[in-house]
Amino acid sequence: MTLALLADVLTWSGAAIAVAAGLRLLLTRGAAARLHTVAPVTALAAPLLIGGLALRPWSSWHDVAKLAVIAVLLAATGPAAVVTAGQAVERAAGRPE
Repeated sequence: MTLALLADVLTWSGAAIAVAAGLRLLLTRGAAARLHTVAPVTALAAPLLIGGLALRPWSSWHDVAKLAVIAVLLAATGPAAVVTAGQAVERAAGRPE
């Protein structure tokens, strides 16, 4: 498998997961259920897209460095943002934590 083909597979896989999650989000009711619906985007689609873009033949070292910074920021802030949003949903619903 060539590097360009691997990059294409990773990029299109990530895009397909993001689109599927977006379409599923349209049919999901309730804030807590929506948080679970979009979880695959941060957990799976974003790393696949970043990996695919980093492996593109036209990527230079500074492109890959920027993508690595984005990946680290997503990994560091994604779970915390989902937990905070979940806590806000629970408080808005009037349920104790």
